[in-house]
Amino acid sequence: MAKPPISYRHRVCVICEGLEDTEYFNRLLQLNVWRTDIYDFYPINAKSASNIFARYQDAYNNDAYEVILVFCDTDKAPYREYSLIKSKINGFHAKTGVTDKVVIFADPCTMQIVLSHFGDADLRNQGKKTNGKIIEELTGVANYDAHAEQVKELCSKIFKRSYPEMRERVKEMDKGDEVSGSTNFIHFLDKFENEDTSWISDIKELC
Repeated sequence: MAKPPISYRHRVCVICEGLEDTEYFNRLLQLNVWRTDIYDFYPINAKSASNIFARYQDAYNNDAYEVILVFCDTDKAPYREYSLIKSKINGFHAKTGVTDKVVIFADPCTMQIVLSHFGDADLRNQGKKTNGKIIEELTGVANYDAHAEQVKELCSKIFKRSYPEMRERVKEMDKGDEVSGSTNFIHFLDKFENEDTSWISDIKELC
């Protein structure tokens, strides 16, 4: 009896800052908008920004993945915790610039990306009360405070048809991690959608 073909998909670990980031990433995986025939993604919920480096270090030392990425918020200036995460990861590899290749950031928060599936949004901070009105206007989810059921409800409203719209919006947000309303997500979307896996080799060589 013939054996089933062995999967040679590239194992990509993604350390997500919290529940919102993890659920959103998983939702995009469910929508099959990336080359999951080539990449095998493993999102891990760090449960807070302060846990990101420890989870990154654990994943790296486990040697179970080809590459480890981080998906996190910058929050707002002066970006203390975000800067500390980058400093620790670069220090771990004893090289500068590693985080330029492995950190997916959203300034001020991932909700900026999530809302891009629904319309234009320019968030200035992570505040749930501050952002509640625009979240309700765009998604219909009222009194948003990021508890588990609300996060799942919001992500369930994201469909494959809105992916190109989000993509176009985040392309316009590529302005650097110290610019409010910015994200580098488009660079990673390009990678995740592409059969060219040389970006993984580039990161492995750097790390």
